[in-house]
Amino acid sequence: RHFATESGKSKGQFYTPSEVSRILSKVIGIDSNTSQDATVYDPTCGSGSLLLKASDEAPRGLSIFGQEMDNATSALARMNMILHNNATAKIWKGNTIADPQWKEANGQLKAF
Repeated sequence: RHFATESGKSKGQFYTPSEVSRILSKVIGIDSNTSQDATVYDPTCGSGSLLLKASDEAPRGLSIFGQEMDNATSALARMNMILHNNATAKIWKGNTIADPQWKEANGQLKAF
């Protein structure tokens, strides 16, 4: 955790504390009753800690989506998903503002 907290600061990247991630999950309605077809998206996912905590709060599972601009950090997020049994998570590399990756077939932004 210290590595995650300290390593990205020079690039403006920060680790989301577990307690904050848990509260955010509750705020958006993710809990033990969340259905398996629910989705969660983090447009600036970093190493994926927020997405992983959201997944932990939904024991039935949910679909995970994320986007991260930094190449190394997006790779770390994908690795984190695999290591934490979320191999089906979809993490894309890219600038969320300039080039959002999650769109519907008609080109509109995907709603989560």
